[in-house]
Amino acid sequence: MSDPDARTRLTVEGGLAHLRLVRVAGRNGIDLAMVRSLGAHVEQIAADPSVRAVLIGADGPAFTVGGDLRYLDGQLDRLPDELTTMISAYHRTLALLAQLPVPVVVAARGAVAGGGLGLLWCADLAIAADDLRIATGFAQLALSGDGGSSWHLPRLVGLRRAQELILGGRVLDAAEALDWGLVTRVVPAADLEDTALERARALAQGPTYGLGRMKRLLLESSTNTYPEQLAAEQRAIVACAGTDDAREGITAFGARRPPKFVGH
Repeated sequence: MSDPDARTRLTVEGGLAHLRLVRVAGRNGIDLAMVRSLGAHVEQIAADPSVRAVLIGADGPAFTVGGDLRYLDGQLDRLPDELTTMISAYHRTLALLAQLPVPVVVAARGAVAGGGLGLLWCADLAIAADDLRIATGFAQLALSGDGGSSWHLPRLVGLRRAQELILGGRVLDAAEALDWGLVTRVVPAADLEDTALERARALAQGPTYGLGRMKRLLLESSTNTYPEQLAAEQRAIVACAGTDDAREGITAFGARRPPKFVGH
């Protein structure tokens, strides 16, 4: 029997960590309990050497509506202190999730809003259902925003579109989110879970160390100079060259057979 007070659920099987938001009655809104549950599970993933990929999904019709406004309404007399507690913990979790040395796939349906967008921004692959709706919603609440949108959006869509989303409060549907580069792929809602699971399982069988170094290079590229990035590429590829997976990849290519990678 499911726990009606549960916020997230984690299973790890075959190298794939499957993290799900399960607060269906609250449309996966983020309250302090959700922040703590997410944090505990992401820390568990980060500490598990068997994990080779992560899939983040959600039960119910909405991935997450962002901050739980009913919860925050009950905290109005101490809202600055409550947000300090919640957001400091949530941002630590997002930073840890973004820095995981394995691929992260997000399967998003329905509403993805507010601070909950931070989970989408941490994805290496974002698979969206065709009923997706993306909205920051911060301006309507007279709040400046959280979840990393002010960092990710200018890099993903450029400053002008970021301003339209954050200041202007524009809502994007799935097709627009794909066109703007905010998601990787859009599929029919009925196919979302299977498509994301298939992609995540494939990544979990991939060359984990090499994929992790690719992730780090892409994240560092926005702050490195060109010579710094070239040097980082050299360090990374030399490190990858010493792995069993690199040996297997080159050997398999020459033998014209699929490679069998072992990961870490």
